Amino acid sequence: MTRALPHPADPFGHALLAKRLAQIPGVLGGMLARGPAPLKPATLATTHFIITGTGSSEAHARYLTMLLNMYTPRAAAYLPLSGFTARQQPAFAGKTLVVFSQGVSPNAQLALRRRSGFAHTVLFTATTPGTALAAGKKDRAELLQQLLDEGGELVEFPLAEEYTTLIRFVGPMAGYLACLQFTAQLASCRFKIPPATDILRQLDARPSAELLDAMLHTPARFAAGFSLVTAAPISEFAQNLACKFMEGVFWPCPPISDFLQFAHGPFQQNTAHPHPIVILQGDAPLEAELVSRSLSMLRSVGLDAWVIRIDAPPLISIFGFEAALNQLVFTLMKQFGIDQINWPGKGRDDQLYGFCADV
Repeated sequence: MTRALPHPADPFGHALLAKRLAQIPGVLGGMLARGPAPLKPATLATTHFIITGTGSSEAHARYLTMLLNMYTPRAAAYLPLSGFTARQQPAFAGKTLVVFSQGVSPNAQLALRRRSGFAHTVLFTATTPGTALAAGKKDRAELLQQLLDEGGELVEFPLAEEYTTLIRFVGPMAGYLACLQFTAQLASCRFKIPPATDILRQLDARPSAELLDAMLHTPARFAAGFSLVTAAPISEFAQNLACKFMEGVFWPCPPISDFLQFAHGPFQQNTAHPHPIVILQGDAPLEAELVSRSLSMLRSVGLDAWVIRIDAPPLISIFGFEAALNQLVFTLMKQFGIDQINWPGKGRDDQLYGFCADV
């Protein structure tokens, strides 16, 4: 793969990322105003789902899995993409395959190639046959058209062609909303889409000044490793929150622990080898007490901890956490001069990123 030529006025892609961050309220507002496209009968009739995705799409896949299991009478399971390497999987029979891939990546195509083993296929994506063809991706366009011709379903969400930089800001936000809108259309769903004002309000969330100051002025402490601690169900689909630091500033991806899980090993390990802790707090019952107890424990052994609080229920607090960490990571990448256009290892990942082509 050839290296992208940096724009003279934006050599690291920071201006492009600032533009994308500014798009998010309009993108989500537009999705809420339009409402979702009606789902196909085969999708509405599904009772069992196998859901997959990688990168930021893993968080979407896990979020939808949670929504289906907790808010509908349907059953869903998350399966990583490597689970689709076998050509014959009897366990897939009768179930619906759901694939998340904003750009229909080569690895996502591996799962789509196994769709004949399922009763039905749904693809959450920003890519359509038309946009793929316009981008010169003929094979991708043909795959999507074939899926549609077979009766499969595309659930579209922005942003098409969110490339050039390693990290993505718009697609991850839009994907969560697409999951909410999808699930709300299913019979017996136990929630309604929250008012647009409630969702869009979360986009104003910001990290604490103390946490930003610590990361800006003592980055080596965080680059050596830190942890995220939060409550269920956020702990089950917070993967993209952690990945922001890996993709945005190339720090190790912080492990994610549920509050009560943290006392079963992570606390002891962090006591032996001190690292910072970032706590994500929502408004679920008893969460304030869990945060208070956690801070007391951590401070008793000299561990530093910061809290990012989002005053919203678990159904939509992910939008606030995404917004706060987007601003945090974007500030860091600007301060540290992180190159988001020609990132480390660019063009050298195809043995795994392009694995589907060899299977």
